[in-house]
Amino acid sequence: MRIEKAAAPRRRAARLQPAERRAQLVERALATFARLGLGAARPADVAAAAHVSLPAVFHYFPTRAELVSAVLDEVERFYVAMVQEAAAPKNAGVRAALLQLGRVFARSVDTHPDHARVWLDWSTAVDDQLWRRYFTLSRRQEAVVAGIIRRGQRDGSVADDMVAEDVARLFVGAAYAVIQMKVARDAEAKVERFLASAVRAVVGRAD
Repeated sequence: MRIEKAAAPRRRAARLQPAERRAQLVERALATFARLGLGAARPADVAAAAHVSLPAVFHYFPTRAELVSAVLDEVERFYVAMVQEAAAPKNAGVRAALLQLGRVFARSVDTHPDHARVWLDWSTAVDDQLWRRYFTLSRRQEAVVAGIIRRGQRDGSVADDMVAEDVARLFVGAAYAVIQMKVARDAEAKVERFLASAVRAVVGRAD
């Protein structure tokens, strides 16, 4: 007589305080969206990744749109804080500051790969509301870079006739390309060469 094995019990999530549970769900959602894509991942996928029931996910995020919004909030928080921190030192020259900023973008793929992949996916969103949010994030990043450019114009290292906002937009576009290169596993030397070329392109050759 064949005896069937009992099914393994479903793994239960540890008990957490509400704020901790919400943060955990956002973390798992970020990883899930990075793996499956913003358009494909569903709350059920997040529930499985977090080892909780689907109703538990909907308790914190009543709609899929709210779950997506929470993930994008985290990606935006990370990249804005990263840019602001990298641009904070005022004693670095403009070229050195931009190179450092570009390297920070590149390093984010190693330290926070889920954030980087969701950012790339977000940039291709066709949903109007998601695109408007992405546009706002880009403008916030560009504003920080424009501040670096104006600093260079004040100290004479950047030409006065350059429009800081235009230069900043070019550089943030280059930083986006750096993340693409890192995700594609381009060699570090190639990424560094591209960054040096991008800095020369946007602020000119060093004297």
